[in-house]
Amino acid sequence: MRKFYLLGLIGLLFLSCSDDDNFINVVSHQFTIDLGTDEDNKPAEEATISLENVEDGKTYNITTNASGNATIEVVPGTYNINVSKQYTAAEYEAFSGKEVTNEVIFNGSLSNVSISETNTTTEISLVTGQIGDLVFKQIYFSGSDVKKGALFRDQFVEIHNNSNKTIYLDGLYFAQIKGQSSISSTVRDYNLPNGQYDWSQSINQQDPDNANTAYVYAEEVLQIPGSGEEYPLASGQSVIIAATAVNHKAPLNTVDSDGEPVTYEVEDPSLTVDLSQAPFEAFYQDYFASTGGNGIDSDIDNPNSINLNIIFKTFKGDDLILDTNGREALVIFRANQEAYQQINSVPLPSINDDRFDEETSTYMQVPVEYVLDGVEIQNTDPAKPKPPRLPNSVDAGEIATISGKFSSESIIRKVKSDKDGKIFYQDTNNSSNDFEVLDRPIVEITTTF
Repeated sequence: MRKFYLLGLIGLLFLSCSDDDNFINVVSHQFTIDLGTDEDNKPAEEATISLENVEDGKTYNITTNASGNATIEVVPGTYNINVSKQYTAAEYEAFSGKEVTNEVIFNGSLSNVSISETNTTTEISLVTGQIGDLVFKQIYFSGSDVKKGALFRDQFVEIHNNSNKTIYLDGLYFAQIKGQSSISSTVRDYNLPNGQYDWSQSINQQDPDNANTAYVYAEEVLQIPGSGEEYPLASGQSVIIAATAVNHKAPLNTVDSDGEPVTYEVEDPSLTVDLSQAPFEAFYQDYFASTGGNGIDSDIDNPNSINLNIIFKTFKGDDLILDTNGREALVIFRANQEAYQQINSVPLPSINDDRFDEETSTYMQVPVEYVLDGVEIQNTDPAKPKPPRLPNSVDAGEIATISGKFSSESIIRKVKSDKDGKIFYQDTNNSSNDFEVLDRPIVEITTTF
């Protein structure tokens, strides 16, 4: 009996010491990647495919072969998939026969793809988008601690001249993009399969065939003023647009809607930033005064900062307020006055004829061809992702902070090169590759007007 007992014990020990992965079934999944219709759907050779498991956050990377195919073994589950392929100008000319002056980058992405024994193949057609001379360098949306910091009052975006020439900022548009903030367990009939709005179903939609790929839909649009050559931004320089251009490290003394004095204390100044020298700010009090509304009492006008024009507003915020959870998409774009006047506006696709009237909120349908740069910002809670709001041609990736809202973290574009003291940033139209997270935002005022 002792011999049989010992053998049984050894068997149990063997099982208990085995690697857990030996008991997890994996599936083989194949990808087929092509370069899209503009390149006659040629195979995307040596394209990099990145997979992120939505449930556990694990990532996997593979590269396609000459036929644009790649196979990987992964645990069944739901994945976000990101694909990129980059050519130098010489490589692209040799490949396509087309003359170009800059590198050419193709991107593609899919969200919440179920990989299982029954779903064994994914096909993705890549797109190439415009690489802009002006790019978002840094976006600070998380805000700082509710009690020890400045809440969301200290938010800002930073725009960088990534070209070798001086660019005038006059007339540049900055927009917050509308979209679903989460993925519902039930995909509605007005949603795309990924859970995002299907804008082709919107009332007054004039281009239903391209509604979800050739446009972004803005809920808030601000514009840098100027007659054309008032605000030059030198090559390699950046400029900050502050929600409120004050020193957020100091207590904020203001008055409330009843005219009573109020002070917002800052217990830990190290958690926030000094934006008192920001060249531009978004001041809303005059806008609300003209529309019969009330602004937020912490929105202070800094006379030394240039106020942006508020030209389109559907978002209900009382200031330039970015989602501290990260459920955002932002773009900068240009359009001359004639082109701007022709931009269409549509309601949400969930609005039917019976609910549509002159009071219904609409969203500006900005053509992608006007967009210089866009950034898809994801929810910091990976269990509650939002579907992408930007077409792949604008941003095929996404970026989130690590520690969540009110963490004082910002996102900043990765440095590509430093030439003659000028910094140029990486721009592949893929925020998953282009951005990283900072523990604290960096505020350096190098440009003033």
